[in-house]
Amino acid sequence: MDIGFKGMLDKIIDISNLKLGIYQSKTKDVAEFSFYSAIAFFTPILFVHQQIFTGALVNSILICSALYVKGTKKLIPLMVLPSIGVLSQGIIFGQNSVYLLYMLPFIWLGNAILIFSIKAAYLKNKKHFISAMTYGSAFKSIFLFSCAFVLYSLGFVPQMFLTAFGLMQFATAFSAGMIIWPINALRLKLTNPTELSEKNY
Repeated sequence: MDIGFKGMLDKIIDISNLKLGIYQSKTKDVAEFSFYSAIAFFTPILFVHQQIFTGALVNSILICSALYVKGTKKLIPLMVLPSIGVLSQGIIFGQNSVYLLYMLPFIWLGNAILIFSIKAAYLKNKKHFISAMTYGSAFKSIFLFSCAFVLYSLGFVPQMFLTAFGLMQFATAFSAGMIIWPINALRLKLTNPTELSEKNY
């Protein structure tokens, strides 16, 4: 059944408002969001490492955003800040960073796909954490590689983007999920939320 654009938008908004039932004061919520925003932006600037390290750290922030942040107004900055940080310094792609301009909208959408896939699979449909990470990482990497391939075919980006936005995207996103998995399980046990049972850890 065709639910229409408004129906799809409502579903997206509903999913964006999902987060784990880890209850804390508004001040702590703001502090946590500010921390994620700072890490998302400054990681590509301060840590001059290979893509696997920077990507894993940035994806860890995206995963935490999916788990602990709700509302599109808060999620949108977290989706766009990492790529702005990369572009401002030209760390990962060096002299080819100018080509990143063509990929920016797709990177933002890829980050959104990761966040909303995790929210939908883990928080809404109660899938196991590893399953949710697998879905989100696969969807994001397939989407970004497809976009990079089209742009490469049209001559907008160099061939190196096929590697950077292919399996590497899955590797960094999934490895980030494995980093957050035990941290999330510990946080759940310490705060005893009711939304998810232990089998979903």
